[in-house]
Amino acid sequence: MARHQLSKSTFMRGCQCLKSLYLNKHHRTLGICKDPLSAQQTAIFAAGTLTGELAQQKYPGGVDCTPESFYDFAPSIVKTRDAITACAPAIYEATFMANGVLALMDILVLRDDGWHAYEVKSTNSTKDQHIEDAALQYWVMRESGLPVVSIHIMHFDPAYVRDGAIDVQELFTDDDVTEAALGKQDAITRQIEVEKAVLTAHAVPAIAIGPHCHSPYACDFIGHCWSEIPPYSVLNLRGKSETKWALFNEGYRMTRDIPEGTDLQWKQQLQVNADKTGETTIDKAGIAAFLERLVYPLYYFDFETIMPGVPIFDHSRPYQQICVQYSLHIQHEAGGAVEHFEFLGDGTDADPRPPLLEQMIADLGTAGSVIVYNESFEDGRLEEMARDFPQHAAAITAIRARLIDLADPFRAKHYYAPEMRGSYSIKYVLPALIPELSYNDLAIQEGGTASLTYLQMVTGTFDGDIDQTRRDLIAYCTLDTLAMVKIMAKLKAAVTEGQS
Repeated sequence: MARHQLSKSTFMRGCQCLKSLYLNKHHRTLGICKDPLSAQQTAIFAAGTLTGELAQQKYPGGVDCTPESFYDFAPSIVKTRDAITACAPAIYEATFMANGVLALMDILVLRDDGWHAYEVKSTNSTKDQHIEDAALQYWVMRESGLPVVSIHIMHFDPAYVRDGAIDVQELFTDDDVTEAALGKQDAITRQIEVEKAVLTAHAVPAIAIGPHCHSPYACDFIGHCWSEIPPYSVLNLRGKSETKWALFNEGYRMTRDIPEGTDLQWKQQLQVNADKTGETTIDKAGIAAFLERLVYPLYYFDFETIMPGVPIFDHSRPYQQICVQYSLHIQHEAGGAVEHFEFLGDGTDADPRPPLLEQMIADLGTAGSVIVYNESFEDGRLEEMARDFPQHAAAITAIRARLIDLADPFRAKHYYAPEMRGSYSIKYVLPALIPELSYNDLAIQEGGTASLTYLQMVTGTFDGDIDQTRRDLIAYCTLDTLAMVKIMAKLKAAVTEGQS
């Protein structure tokens, strides 16, 4: 059996960028390396595989046609054909090839009216790219001679709440995308021919970088295609995406080169002006108005979370942010000493939220401002825990009413330094205001790594030094709230500077 020219994954790659498709095929002979997968990306792919296996339980008793080798799909194609002939009730990883295009259908289900196809996605909803994916699957099955009655995207039901063992029938729901897939069949035919031609071409397609490099997924050739783009350029301009790309396509590379009179949003103009002059903008009145909202004692507070697709704990939903850790710095009076408190779950399969809530409510007291950075995140987690643990709802609601968002003066640009590069994220604000306080010396330097590490502990897949890693998790979260203490002091100093 001839080897396929396109698979579902390479077809979808070509839909995003034909240059990426070509490089993926020929990068070794061209001496080009793909960007390495991050630990988070690897975990996402692994979770997708587990989700597919779990979804099969919704249609039990099927024939598994998963290829034993991803270098030889012929046995799986034959096994799929035999299962269809034998009228198997369901087929898992049903494998088809037509006109040089390979596709593996996650689940085929036989009903009285014929075969119904289900493509499984580790998401809470159907995305546009999923429909494109399904349309290709439909095309290959149809060209292979299988009359498919319907095709569906199966995904997690975001309303599902775990209570005891996972109920697979309730965990998954699906969207019938047959009509949309049928409407794309002619376009799929044309796209396949375009992609085949690209794969056999003798030169890399001349496709410039653009928004497509990150949509719908970050391309693994960004390191190659963007190699000549400075680390900080017009592409780091905040605000409307079309503005920065228009400037880039006009030949501008650095924000300081953007000509006067260019139509920019006011925040973009502030960013450009700061890059040109190197000057920091401080609106003392705006900062003072923010500071007047504070009520002592001040509680500097930050959550860390995990977000498993398949709920691990009772009273949780697919991809719900589960609070597993917090850091808290308390300052009882202006200019006073700061105390630190912390919570970190035990890293087992026991739900960390009940003990976290008990300690958090005690630690935060009943009066004083609870200072967070980017309030919507902490407030959202508190709202969810009030819903999921109603016995604590009154206390949590009272805490929510005390929240103050330290990001507000930076979001409003009351304090803006060139080093912030248009962002109000604490990861940019901190080095701009307090350069001596850095995440760079920590073993865990950002939230994604912290979340993945704790999730690995819970699922038993972590193979490092647990005691040391717990210390690393605490050090990371502690720095988040210590950073807020230092930033607040900087804001106060900015207002009083120059006063007698």
